[in-house]
Amino acid sequence: MEDIKITGAFKLSTNLKDNEWLMSYQNLKRRIDWGTTYYRNVMGATNGRTFTNLYQTSAAYPFDNSKRIKLDVGYRSDKSVFFTDINDIASLKEPDIKRKFVTTHVEYVYDNTLNPTQNIWNGLRYKFYFDWNTDVSKEVYSTGKYNFNWGMDARYYYPIYRNFIWAGRAAGEFSWGNQKTIYFLGGTDGWLFPKFNNNNQPAADNYYTFQSLAVNMRGFSQNLSNGNNNVIINSEFRLPVFSTLFSRPINNAFLRNFQLVQFFDLGAAWNGSYNGLQRPSIILEQPPIQVFSKVGGLGPFAGGYGFGARSTVLGYFLRFDAGWTMNGIFKGKPLYNLSLGLDF
Repeated sequence: MEDIKITGAFKLSTNLKDNEWLMSYQNLKRRIDWGTTYYRNVMGATNGRTFTNLYQTSAAYPFDNSKRIKLDVGYRSDKSVFFTDINDIASLKEPDIKRKFVTTHVEYVYDNTLNPTQNIWNGLRYKFYFDWNTDVSKEVYSTGKYNFNWGMDARYYYPIYRNFIWAGRAAGEFSWGNQKTIYFLGGTDGWLFPKFNNNNQPAADNYYTFQSLAVNMRGFSQNLSNGNNNVIINSEFRLPVFSTLFSRPINNAFLRNFQLVQFFDLGAAWNGSYNGLQRPSIILEQPPIQVFSKVGGLGPFAGGYGFGARSTVLGYFLRFDAGWTMNGIFKGKPLYNLSLGLDF
C-alpha cells in the first residue's frame, strides 16, 4: 500500500449540523499519478442552510523530481434551503436555490526544496495555476456562466545558519468572467478564531459566485479590502531555537520544533484592472455616516509586521503571531492570530 493513499477527514461543528467530510483515493503506482476526491460541506446561516457536494478526479504527470503538471476536473453542486416560519406565508413559498458547476483546475509546479526539519525549507518552489468554472445550472442566476481565475505562488528559502532561515513569498490571484471570485484580504491561513470586518461591502457592480481569503496579512482582520484581484508579499525570519543552537538530539516534539519568527506582510485586494490597485481604507462606521481611513503600509500595499512563535502541540503545528499595522513603531495594540498549519 505504499503507492496507494486513502485519506478521510471530518469536522464537527458545535451545533452538530454544520459539518464537513472529505474522502480521497490516490494511486501513485505508475508515472501518471491519479485519484478521486469527494467533499461535502453543510453551512448554516440566519435564514437557511447550504449543502455543498464536490466530486473530483485528478491526474498528475511528473517531468522529473522537481517539476510536474496536474489537472483536476470536478462537478460541484450547491443547494440552499431556506428556513420557514408558519407565521410568514412568503417564507413557506420560498424555493430552494440549486447551483451546479463543472470545475477545471490546471497547475504547473516546480519544487527543488529540502526539508531539514519541520516548517524549515531550503531552496525554491513555485506554481502557476488556472481555473475555469462553468455554471451548468438549469436556472439562470446571472448574465453569464463562466468564471476564470489565474494565480501564482512563489517561495524562496535562504539558509542563514544551520536551521535558521529567511523565507520569502510572492503570490497573486486574478479573476474575470461573468461570474467572478471575490478575495477577502487579511488575517492568516488556518486562523482558529477569525475576525471579519463586515463594514467593507463588496462592489455592487460585480457578480461574485465564489469567495476566497487572501492571506497572510497579519495585523489585520479578514476583509481589510476585497475584490476580484489580490497580491500578497510575505517575509519571515525563522529560528528553530533548540535545533539550531544545540547539536544533540531532542526527543520532545514541542522543544524540537519550537521556532521564533519575525515577519513583514504586504498586500492589496481590488476590483477591475491593475490601475485599480491602491492602498486600502478602513471603514469605521455604517451608513449614512462613514469614516474612511487609509491603513498603514508601503505604496499601494497595506502592511503589517510583528513577531511569532511556532511549535507542535498534541500533534498539531500551531502558529501564534502578534501583528502591528505599519502606521508607527509598535503603535497601538497588536492583533493576535492563533493558526493551524505549516509555512506561510
